[in-house]
Amino acid sequence: MDLVRAGSTLYLSEFPGAKAHLWLVLTDPHGNPPEIVAVMVRTPKTFTDETCILNVGDHPFIEHKSSVHYSTAQRFRVAAILKRAKDGHCDLREDMPRKLLARVRSGLRESVYTVNAVRDYCVGHWP
Repeated sequence: MDLVRAGSTLYLSEFPGAKAHLWLVLTDPHGNPPEIVAVMVRTPKTFTDETCILNVGDHPFIEHKSSVHYSTAQRFRVAAILKRAKDGHCDLREDMPRKLLARVRSGLRESVYTVNAVRDYCVGHWP
């Protein structure tokens, strides 16, 4: 279960058939069954949430300016992520540096696009 924890990154699609994106895991597993919260990274568009912009060098996967889309933050069951990884539909990528994890978490608190229930859950489970 510690394969997926705060600071992990996943390359997966939001649902079968959708384009895969990098997802940033913001919480350690919690609950029964264990769940984590992750948020998607996308290429900026005109409607982009600019609360947290990532640049080349922030993470090995980032090859151009990218945005953390806090409206996508959601809870995932760890077992579902591990099953998708086993089935070849989710790739675990390099962990985020601690400094980046702190910046992305801060953005989740600040973004007007974060769903309140997700914000409350995360803040209640962060050290």
